[in-house]
Amino acid sequence: MHWLRLIVGLVLVFALFHWAADVLGSNRGEFGVIIGLLVVGATIAAKIFLFDRSIKESVRDVGLTRPNALGILIAIVICVLMLLTIFIFASVTDSSFSFYTDWYLLLPGLFFQAGIAEETLFRGYLFGHIREKYSFWKAAVISAVPFILVHLIMFYSLPFAIAFASILLSVVLSFPLARLFELGGNTIWASAILHFVVQGTVKVLVASGESAESFPLFWIAVCSIIPLFVFLLPEKKIISPG
Repeated sequence: MHWLRLIVGLVLVFALFHWAADVLGSNRGEFGVIIGLLVVGATIAAKIFLFDRSIKESVRDVGLTRPNALGILIAIVICVLMLLTIFIFASVTDSSFSFYTDWYLLLPGLFFQAGIAEETLFRGYLFGHIREKYSFWKAAVISAVPFILVHLIMFYSLPFAIAFASILLSVVLSFPLARLFELGGNTIWASAILHFVVQGTVKVLVASGESAESFPLFWIAVCSIIPLFVFLLPEKKIISPG
């Protein structure tokens, strides 16, 4: 029953997540704030009703308390390193970049939708719950499976090569995201920053030039490699300050 409740909650919240994004047409986070709040509320409700938790306990369980500053700093450093590679790509391939129309208006929605919503569900609700009973690596592997499965939907909306590479990215990225969850004091904020930059960059930047079509694959490679640097840090237990 324990596993059944966990999966039922995951499926119901993700179905709500996908339905809301589809109905609202929030492909670039246009309605991401609404979707993020909806998903967070639904995830907390799942903890309350499926696991008999109080509101305060549920908020803490899904990682919405005050983060550890170290985790935030590490996430920011990783993201800066990732973004710097864009200049390298532009220089080597003689490509140029511009911003999507009204890109700055999309940032809050992208952070709520790609960062807060996904991390609350997959790291806070799923990984955090499994981590209570298992080691980091075992919990990370188990929680990676649903995270990968839900990304299979990309085969319906993206070219095969990019969709396949994106699936591989979801496999690799799930582990540093889980580590950032713990480095952030068992909160979603550090992993949400990374998740937001991974997804948001290709939605607000427009590449042009002969090599423009290869940029998404380049970015996927960058997002698969640089976040793994988090595992070079000395492993230690960081207790949530929340």
